[in-house]
Amino acid sequence: MGLAVAVIAIATVYHLTHTVQRDARLVGLPLPVQTIPATVRTMHETIGASGTIQPSIPLTMTATVVAKVLEVPVDLGEVVKPGELLVRLDPQLYQASLVSAREALDHATKQLARTQALEQKQFASDVQVEQARDAEAKARDALIAAQINLENTVVRSPAPAVVLTRDVNPGEFTKLDQDLISLGVINPVMMVAEVSEDKLGAVYVGMQAQVGTDAYPGVTFDGTVAKIDSRINDSTRSFGAYIQLANPDLKLKKGVTGYARLESTKMALSVPSTAIMNPVGDRAAVFVVGKDHRAHLRQVLTGVSVGGMTEILSGVQEGEQVVTVGQYDLHDNDAVNVNHYGPWNG
Repeated sequence: MGLAVAVIAIATVYHLTHTVQRDARLVGLPLPVQTIPATVRTMHETIGASGTIQPSIPLTMTATVVAKVLEVPVDLGEVVKPGELLVRLDPQLYQASLVSAREALDHATKQLARTQALEQKQFASDVQVEQARDAEAKARDALIAAQINLENTVVRSPAPAVVLTRDVNPGEFTKLDQDLISLGVINPVMMVAEVSEDKLGAVYVGMQAQVGTDAYPGVTFDGTVAKIDSRINDSTRSFGAYIQLANPDLKLKKGVTGYARLESTKMALSVPSTAIMNPVGDRAAVFVVGKDHRAHLRQVLTGVSVGGMTEILSGVQEGEQVVTVGQYDLHDNDAVNVNHYGPWNG
């Protein structure tokens, strides 16, 4: 009977010192811990953000000719299609210039032909032929310029867009390089999603996104992150992620509000989030068990946390054993007993 009691007592002491850290420390034994190797795995994260639809590209239509404004058939906020008339200028001067340029080219072409014929009869020099050829080339350039000037008396929309500003009215005269109409392209459009600043490192260009809007409940628009604003809004502590969306039927208008889900999928070295010491501070760390069977405190740089796992950007290498249970009572360089499968009583 006494032997049985002694065996039970020894077993109890062994169990406690191998599964309870405070008891193991009292008798100078390695402290029991549980570890998991740092592993590269697929990490998928969904980031939510509210946002507003905005034009994707700003376009400013400027005057390239001086003329009287005859017609401006569009107004602020109006949606225009490709080729739709924006501004019509008085073409009379440029029509006359085109007629004159055609006549000048015809004369220069004939003059070149006559000079070349005279050269063959040795009545004209090479220099005279070159001068006639140069005059013909200049007349051809002048004709092209006249054609372009006449075409520029009509200003049309180059893309599906919304009119943002209108700077001219009928009866006014334009100046060279004067702004006439400002447009915002709406196919594609951008949703400017306001993402919380703590997700700045998780959002990247090319990231897939799904957008829902208040205007079209139940309808999802697929897009990708086209650019990221690195500036943080001081009031909302958020930054803008610009999601490009196809809008062929022009359903999505400037100012429409909605909600975006940004989908991130990547391969990353990760450990259980419970292994991270001081995870919300600026000195995150883990205990790594080396071949010397001691726990070494390592500062780490962390990335995203998803599904109980945290991405490790630096500080730990793949395959290293990271303490996941028992780390909060450890000291740097403590001897440890890695107990993957035994009971744990803290």
